[in-house]
Formats: sequence, structure tokens, C-alpha cells
Amino acid sequence: MKDMMKLAAVIVVVTGGLGALSLASAAPEDAPKPEGKARCLDASHLNRKMVVDKTTLLIEDSFGRSALLKLSAPCQNLDDLDKIGFEFLGGTQICDRRDVKILYSRFDEAPVRCLIESITPLTKEEAKKY
Repeated sequence: MKDMMKLAAVIVVVTGGLGALSLASAAPEDAPKPEGKARCLDASHLNRKMVVDKTTLLIEDSFGRSALLKLSAPCQNLDDLDKIGFEFLGGTQICDRRDVKILYSRFDEAPVRCLIESITPLTKEEAKKY
């Protein structure tokens, strides 16, 4: 009976070890990320935010990642004098349009919450154009 228990324990250890090896080799760390996956920006370290046009906001974090945020109603009349802030839903990473809402205020008005219609990640070269 003791021999059967030892054999069972050895089989479990060997099987688990082989499973772990196959998982480790399945996805190397330097494998390219799937295309279309959004790049995240760290909004707790924003370097720049700029109104591009009446419905678009450019943001850039301190790591050099930039994106254009296309806003939906009622934030469709932005200008450089507006007060613009962020309301985070969870963490401060902006990876998807549902991660954050834009707070928009003009003069002394109460802020309005605005949804993001789309996020377009930019390369460093594209961001320099703004």
C-alpha cells in the first residue's frame, strides 16, 4: 500500500512539472502582442493634454505614450480655455474608452461628464505633429 502511495505521489509531481514546463514555453515574454490591442496610458503621470479641435483631446504620459481621445456629446465644443479633468473607473490606466470619463467645465460652470467615443494611440512621430 505504501508503494502505491509513493507511486501516486511521483506521478502527480511529474505530471505537474511537465504541465508547468509546457505553460512556461507556450508564451515567451518577448512574443509580440496581438495586433489591435490598445496601448495603455498612465493618466496619473500625464505630461500634456491639449485640445486639438472641438471634439478631440490629445494626452501624453511621462513615458512618451500619446493618444487622441474623441469625445461624444455633450463635450463637442472644446477650446483651450476649458477646464478639463478625468474621472477614473478603477485604476489610472487608460486602455479603453470605458476606463475614464472626461470632466469638462467652462468658466465657473459645474463640470459635465463626457464619454469617450474612441481612443487612437499615436506614435512619437505622430504626436510631434501636435
